[in-house]
Amino acid sequence: MFYTSMKWVSKIILCFIFRIEVIGIKNFPKTDPVIVAANHTSNYDPVILFSIFNRKIHFLAKKELFQRRISNWFFQKLHAIPVDRQSGIVIRPVRRALKVIENGGVLGIFPEGKRCKNGEIVKPKKGVAFLGIKTGAPVLPVAIVYLDTKKRLRKTVKIVIGPMMYLDELESSNYTALAEAVMNRSRELREIHE
Repeated sequence: MFYTSMKWVSKIILCFIFRIEVIGIKNFPKTDPVIVAANHTSNYDPVILFSIFNRKIHFLAKKELFQRRISNWFFQKLHAIPVDRQSGIVIRPVRRALKVIENGGVLGIFPEGKRCKNGEIVKPKKGVAFLGIKTGAPVLPVAIVYLDTKKRLRKTVKIVIGPMMYLDELESSNYTALAEAVMNRSRELREIHE
């Protein structure tokens, strides 16, 4: 109930801030597990993805968002999974992410592991590759493209959803190489629509 209510509230608020154009929504599966892997340039990214997909999406999110009692309650209700990026201890979030996928759910992940602004290119984290190989779930590459950046309101945002990638079909077992392949696919989608 809370999740659905927040989805509608988000959609209404986003309508005033952005003009969202979704390309490739047919690539998003109606059932079965999937890992949504998107580029991350704005705090709005998870909110936009949360509002456009018609299934519950469980995002991996930085632990700092969960530190206050009210924000912890809020993000838990939105099915976010806290990750401690500083300690490198990832057993608990990995277990929760695996459970989401094994239960046929949707996992949201930003392979960069942080927001990257102004074309900053970073080496992706291996998590998307590990989860894709470990579970056999397809990875759905998504590009979030912000246009009209000089406008204050109603900026155009394109959400470009590519075809699913099955990492076990790629000719590599190296998690870094596979994570880079996912990020490159997202980058290619973004470049086509900028």
